[in-house]
Amino acid sequence: MNALGAVNDFTVGVSDIYKKEYHSNNFKGNFEIVSLNGTINTMDGEFYTHIHMSVGNDRGEVFGGHLNEAFVSATCEMAINIIDGSVDRRYDENVGLNLFEF
Repeated sequence: MNALGAVNDFTVGVSDIYKKEYHSNNFKGNFEIVSLNGTINTMDGEFYTHIHMSVGNDRGEVFGGHLNEAFVSATCEMAINIIDGSVDRRYDENVGLNLFEF
């Protein structure tokens, strides 16, 4: 999955895998989506997404990370590639993340 467009309010975060902590940041303003990509699959049989987004402001600064929430301000043109089969996820206590389980 990948996309481009514009957002005016979004929250992205970064996992500290050593401390097993998650840090998120919220941004408001006019931003262009520079990159948005990720996966859509399941965890425990339920809908699950893992998406990262980078956005740029009018000064050319770029912010990004794991996408928690975003509000589209103009458009979001998204392409989704569908593959045969299924991939579920499971929580890995060693890493502290939800990893693919094939």
